[in-house]
Amino acid sequence: MKYLRTSALRSGSSGNSILISTDQSSVLVDAGITGKGLTCALGELDESPDKLKGILITHEHCDHISGLGVILRRYKIPFFINKETLKQVLPGLGRFDPDLIRIIYPDESFRIDDLEIMAFPISHDAVAPVGYTISSGLGTIGVCTDLGCTDERVFQALSGSKLCYLEANYDQELLRMGNYPLKLKERIAGHHGHLSNDESGAACIRLLQQGTERIILSHLSQENNFPHLALLTVNDALTEAGAKEGLDYQLTAARRYDVSEPQEI
Repeated sequence: MKYLRTSALRSGSSGNSILISTDQSSVLVDAGITGKGLTCALGELDESPDKLKGILITHEHCDHISGLGVILRRYKIPFFINKETLKQVLPGLGRFDPDLIRIIYPDESFRIDDLEIMAFPISHDAVAPVGYTISSGLGTIGVCTDLGCTDERVFQALSGSKLCYLEANYDQELLRMGNYPLKLKERIAGHHGHLSNDESGAACIRLLQQGTERIILSHLSQENNFPHLALLTVNDALTEAGAKEGLDYQLTAARRYDVSEPQEI
């Protein structure tokens, strides 16, 4: 039976990795998880590392690539990455088979088995950060979890995605009143930082207008956010826009340290 299924294995500044699988194959978006953690997470989902056909890298920050070197050596999985990000990542990977490298280019689609994938540029304080859309014959999943702002490029890329992972990193008041240094607060709230709950809510309104039915809030800050607060803020924004939860959309939040409930489209 054909399916397109996804689950966040980890989400947040402690580590990020998202599994997207079909009946034939599966891919990871980012590898901010240990080799042992990946094996355990896949086991929870009744998935096998042998089914993994690729790792899609969004950018070079440690919480997205910390486990990449170990996973490459252990499982020999190809990883897909743009040239600029590869230069940043290579020094920390250790020894691995260079034949596992697959260079990708923004806005150019490519295939991994039965999945069609496209990377698209996003605004974040990394050398060449990207989001991804991953499609099968059953629909499209969008992943956009580290970005300081949404623009037309992002919305155009995500248009038609049935399910989207979208960042809701911080609550504006918690960030303002928190203990972070001023420069760090400005970085987080800047156009190359992260999306607030309010900004995520505004973006979700647009996503629903474009056909998105399920949204998974991602990369929530442990210090400047709470899952219930992010969900409440985004739900309020969607309700004010006239959308009804359960009828027009489904909203959840990815877990930080644990495997999130799988969702299928």
